[in-house]
Amino acid sequence: MTCDHCGKQVPDAVFCTNCGAHQGLADHGIAAQERPHHFAAHPGEHVAQPSIFTTLFPHLGQRKLQEFRWALLLGFALVVVLTATGLITAAVLVSVFLVPTLYVVYLYEAEVYRKEPALVLGATLGGGIVLGIAVTIISERVIGGSLGSTGLPIVSYGVILPVIQLIVMPIPALLLRVLPQFGSTIDGLVFGVTAGLGFALAEGLVGYWSILTYPPLQPVSADWIYPITSLALLIPLLHGSTAGAVAATLWRPSRTGSGRWIALFGVPIVLVAVVAFYAGGLILDNHGVGQLIVLFYQTALALLVVLYIRQLVHHSLLEEGLGQEYRPIVCPYCHHHVMAAGFCPSCGVALSASPRRETGLLTAPVGAQAEPEGQ
Repeated sequence: MTCDHCGKQVPDAVFCTNCGAHQGLADHGIAAQERPHHFAAHPGEHVAQPSIFTTLFPHLGQRKLQEFRWALLLGFALVVVLTATGLITAAVLVSVFLVPTLYVVYLYEAEVYRKEPALVLGATLGGGIVLGIAVTIISERVIGGSLGSTGLPIVSYGVILPVIQLIVMPIPALLLRVLPQFGSTIDGLVFGVTAGLGFALAEGLVGYWSILTYPPLQPVSADWIYPITSLALLIPLLHGSTAGAVAATLWRPSRTGSGRWIALFGVPIVLVAVVAFYAGGLILDNHGVGQLIVLFYQTALALLVVLYIRQLVHHSLLEEGLGQEYRPIVCPYCHHHVMAAGFCPSCGVALSASPRRETGLLTAPVGAQAEPEGQ
């Protein structure tokens, strides 16, 4: 059939395998072409759905996503139990390493690094840790000293430090941009998230070093649940998503189509969200607002960055998937045997967002038996 949107001759299916548009909806125009109800990395979700895992772990299949969700839930449950029983030092350690460890496992599971794990992990995670240690130590001495004595903690800790962090965190990921094998926007996202999580790990270790080396004698568990929740979930989400958003935005500056307009507003959106996260949190705390309300407020701002990432990644995948060669595959998302170019004609997933490991194993002649996911 002839695609209603790109005009190419493609297999008669639900989605165009060349441009990813939803077929049979010619009357819907741009909506069918941009398919907002089918996120390019996980077409079972809406682009505006604030799903953290399918956004920041885009290469994982549905079954593996569930495993990672359970791993995070069980890890956080362990943190809560440790906090409730007064084992604050252990709770801090588990909190600091929980999300970064899950993300390293994800990188290996999906083989995002394309057979170069030492280079990718050293440049992103290792670089993020080094920069996190340096920035946190310097900020404690400079901002906590001279700038902190000016009586403007909201400006110093709510504006100056977050802006510095936002500039520094994506640097390790951007160093990989010159390598031709990492040319997709989704690569920039994943590497940026890795660098941000490395930064969050280092910031947590340095910030809670006194707790780790000199455990409190009589900890009050109720006083720790909100800081521990922020350390385990909220700060990694913020640093990972903001660093990933900036890296993905800067990854391909010569963007065309609707993705160009989305990328244009990327850095300002992230900057406003980060400043509002820290400065707004300090203002609310200074006015006696409960810590639970502050936690919800900051979570909403972090999810705003996640929503921006989904828009950017969705349009980037649709643009970057054009003009691919046909090959017979078993789709890693829907497991159908199809002839595909840039997108699965059955479910519409962008194949560049599929698990690298599975894509390599499952590329097979049509009619071959698909290997079950996870084996």
